[in-house]
Amino acid sequence: MKIHWFAAPLAAAVYPWLLALYHAAAKEVERGASASAWLGAGLALAAALAMPAIAFGAALRLGRVSDPSAAELAARRTALLAVAVPPMFTLAGVAALLLGHPDWDIGFLLLVWAALALRIATANRTPRRQAASSETIANWRKVHGVGAVLALLFLGFHFSNHLVGLAGPEAHAAVMKVLRTVYRSPFVEPLLIAVFAFMILTGLRLAWRWSARPMDAARTLQVAGGVFLVWAVISHVNAVLYLARVHFGIDTDWAFATGAPAGMLLDPWNIRLLPYYLGAVFFVVAHAFCGLRIVMLAHHAPRAGADRVLAGGIVFAALLATTIILAMCGLRLDFA
Repeated sequence: MKIHWFAAPLAAAVYPWLLALYHAAAKEVERGASASAWLGAGLALAAALAMPAIAFGAALRLGRVSDPSAAELAARRTALLAVAVPPMFTLAGVAALLLGHPDWDIGFLLLVWAALALRIATANRTPRRQAASSETIANWRKVHGVGAVLALLFLGFHFSNHLVGLAGPEAHAAVMKVLRTVYRSPFVEPLLIAVFAFMILTGLRLAWRWSARPMDAARTLQVAGGVFLVWAVISHVNAVLYLARVHFGIDTDWAFATGAPAGMLLDPWNIRLLPYYLGAVFFVVAHAFCGLRIVMLAHHAPRAGADRVLAGGIVFAALLATTIILAMCGLRLDFA
């Protein structure tokens, strides 16, 4: 048994407590506390954001094992799942809220990670060669890619709308009003839901198959990003279609997205939205560039060139995600 097998579930289990630690320090900052409170808040938030990164590092290391034992394969898949702890924590929080027990979310997730760690600890540790499968992934990859193009058309407009938030909620609302005439129409909205459901089903199948094989850094990023997006889409659809429209009967506008009036930075529940949104935007773009890299390689593009495209996509994903989060946290630009 190796310690790094359990790094991911441990990081995921600690994640909610680091956000709670951040909130405690942020409250001290709000009261006008010393520089140490600012430092404490920054370190706690940075530590929380590092937990999915630790899980990704574990997945990256475990992905290099060519003939994993059952324990190593369980640890690899748990690590890929743990990368998605931000949307999982958000979804668990909404579910607990709807059940009338908002304090159940952390306990439930602790049980999940403990069960997965126990599965790793009790699984067979004898290396075994993975049996070759007659089923090809290529066809699944192609249909998943077609769905991705449709999803990205919507997400491109969606992210652009959020970037308009840099000019203020009023500008965001004005653009959203126009866009909603399309994506909330009786024909387009069900189609979008169907596309995302299709992406989830095909993506899960691809992730399960690819996670059983040796994975390089690009493949690990692609699978981890896909798992993150599965939970992010489920969480987002649940929040928009049920929590807001049915349970609360409110509009899913800028105020809803940013947790107004408290905002994301000073509310103990809303702070979980920051890593969730940040990761969701990042992985949408990075996952798409991972797919583009595969297409380039399939068309005999030089690997070095394909890798440079992916690296540029990752940088762009990070910049876009950071900009959108800053807008949602209150950054405003004067375009006058």
